[in-house]
Amino acid sequence: MGTDAARPWLVVACLSLALTAGCGGGGQSGQPAATPAPVVVTHYSDDAELFVEFPPLVAGRSSTFAAHFTRLADFSPVSAGMVEVRLSGGQAPPERFRVRAPTRAGLFTPVVVPRAVGERQLSVLVESPGLSSRHELGAITVFADAAAAAAAPGTAGAAPAGDIGFLKEQQWQPPFAHEAVRPRTLRESVPAPATVRAAGDGEFLVAAPAPGRLVGTAAGFPVIGQRVMQGQVLAMLVPRLGTGTDIGSLDADLTRARQAAILAHAERMRMESLFADEAVAERRVAEARAADRIAQAQLRAAQQRQSAYRSGGTGAGIPLQAPMTGVLARVPVGQGATVAEGDALFHVVDPTTLWLAADVADIDAARLRSPTGAEFVLPGSGQILRIDVGGNGELIGVGGMIDPLSRTVPVILSFTDPPATLVLNQRVDARIFTGTTREALSVPASALIDDGGARVVYVQRDGESFSRVVVTLGLRDGDRFEVLSGLAPGDRVVTQGAIRIRQAAATPEAMGHGHAH
Repeated sequence: MGTDAARPWLVVACLSLALTAGCGGGGQSGQPAATPAPVVVTHYSDDAELFVEFPPLVAGRSSTFAAHFTRLADFSPVSAGMVEVRLSGGQAPPERFRVRAPTRAGLFTPVVVPRAVGERQLSVLVESPGLSSRHELGAITVFADAAAAAAAPGTAGAAPAGDIGFLKEQQWQPPFAHEAVRPRTLRESVPAPATVRAAGDGEFLVAAPAPGRLVGTAAGFPVIGQRVMQGQVLAMLVPRLGTGTDIGSLDADLTRARQAAILAHAERMRMESLFADEAVAERRVAEARAADRIAQAQLRAAQQRQSAYRSGGTGAGIPLQAPMTGVLARVPVGQGATVAEGDALFHVVDPTTLWLAADVADIDAARLRSPTGAEFVLPGSGQILRIDVGGNGELIGVGGMIDPLSRTVPVILSFTDPPATLVLNQRVDARIFTGTTREALSVPASALIDDGGARVVYVQRDGESFSRVVVTLGLRDGDRFEVLSGLAPGDRVVTQGAIRIRQAAATPEAMGHGHAH
């Protein structure tokens, strides 16, 4: 048995005599016990599944193949095309038998009348729009007569069939899918409550530089959710200068603000240089950047107050500009509002890059070697948003100490192009990838069923039979769970429609057994 579709695996089983009539073998209750059972084969290529039943091959006698073809891309029946059965090898000329249309969707019934006796190589090909698949089924014996076929031993050592019948016609009704279990690289993760925030340099609060009254521009007054460009004038502030204000005091304020801005900018540049040499902590850089932004804002305010005083306060007012390109997340004021110096006016956020700020419990802190990303479920949609460091995300930092009150360690990751449905300050349940990986078997969450507290999957044993398997699970990576026991490489696990097979197991009389081809 192979490990995946690239190494197809083959199941050959002789059905019991009780099933022979249902599969078109012609057996009746009064027949001799020597009647040969049909051959049943399930085989996978990269693109198609073949489930075929046929009576043993006898030279000069016709054997009708019931070949069921399923497209593995969507698990739908192959409803058009040509199927060819080939016999080759055994020092005899090749023999080909074709049928150019299905008997019904998914079922092709070529009739094979072999001429040469002995061991031949059996292959089945299907050609259909969008599909070309070859199935090499291995050695098959062509018997000289029916008596020799009946006397031949069964297929000892074949993989056992499952105990739950689920016909192809039922599988072709969506939802249904399965996949071959194989080793995958899984990432270890730890759970953590998290908050979606604006990036550290991705938001800016426009505050009133002086007391006054707000006036909209010719384009109107800004509204929440509006996209703005850096430098765009959002509104005008008609200042109200305080009693006793004179040009001398305003000039002095401007000089102080200019010097403070120069010093703050120089300190920022010094901290960034030291950080590049790994001489200071990132927190010192963030503080220097914040102080620089504040000093620049205070300088602009001093310049605007002086300009308003020199114009006598009779002009259009102080233009309030967007400091960055983004979206207005909050607009707590309106047209004509009277504001005091320092009042919050416009909150601008860059929506293209956000932060996920997670709090990892102290018990899991030791597992945070070098976080490689995170994932969380988008509230209201059920979809998983994954952050991959080096892809759509970046690790901003991991806290170096445990908070004494919350007993957590902060982890911050940035990510780009967030979905429009994600809201700032939204709380989510995240999983942080610790940086540890391992190769292991896994199944998707959709394959798992909680059956009385046991985690159960359904495994396809051949084309129309399945088994219930209890599995032991390990770590979770996205929508996949590590399987510690219960499955082997190459097992085909039902990933969609498992609940229908569970119902078939509970009511086998309703689901039926075998075919009437």
